[in-house]
Amino acid sequence: MTDVPALTHEQLYLFDTTGFLVIPGVFGSGEVESFRSELERLDTVEAGFPRTRRYPDLPAASPVFARLALDDRLLAPVREVVNQPLRLLEGYGLRRTKDSVLYLHGGNSELLDLGDRQVGRDLSITHTYHDGKLYCPYVKALVYLSDIQSPEDGSFCYVQGSHKANFPLLRERAGRGERTSLVDSGFPTLTDVFVRSGDVLLLNEALMHGTRRKLSEGDRLLTAFGYGPTFFTEWRELDAETADLRGAGYVDHDVEEDFVL
Repeated sequence: MTDVPALTHEQLYLFDTTGFLVIPGVFGSGEVESFRSELERLDTVEAGFPRTRRYPDLPAASPVFARLALDDRLLAPVREVVNQPLRLLEGYGLRRTKDSVLYLHGGNSELLDLGDRQVGRDLSITHTYHDGKLYCPYVKALVYLSDIQSPEDGSFCYVQGSHKANFPLLRERAGRGERTSLVDSGFPTLTDVFVRSGDVLLLNEALMHGTRRKLSEGDRLLTAFGYGPTFFTEWRELDAETADLRGAGYVDHDVEEDFVL
């Protein structure tokens, strides 16, 4: 197994203060081509975002991606920001074409629907620090298989500081009306991130994030692997509370597309 250098103090500071970290050149061009080729033989489903196809459950669908999900080049930095016994929560791929967009979602302060009530804190996506270590229970490693060098390429974007925000930006559903997406209209602290093929973006899911609308031709391809403590269940959408309280999983928190018409 390749030795993986520990994250530096500067990298940990950047992850702490921004909610993400780009690690450049983690995978070489040959590996990237092998990942792209492997995706070509796999089936896709609707992703729930415009002009976006999803490759579901990659570790189960492909031994190539089962190995990638456990690659130390992903696990080593993830361990440094989760700091709990680790498990794989999900693994998927996304293929985006022209006019695709991933609306903003996440955010430490955004509303969580519990059926009979709403609360402003989803404890499955938090960002805390204690005794020199970060504790982030839901972290993704995005492996980019395409160059994203401009907003027109559908770049990753995020609202600065939202992984530590206390005041919700998105409105309660009852008060929502027609509104332009923040991805299109802009927001004072909405910021773009540009990457090269083979880069890894380490993402704290407490960060409100999405993508710009893709205006360039061609596809935009990535794989994503989500990790968390062993006491978290695999990602799956469930009722907020069920008759069987052993049921656990992801419930619906604010997503910008819910009120973008």
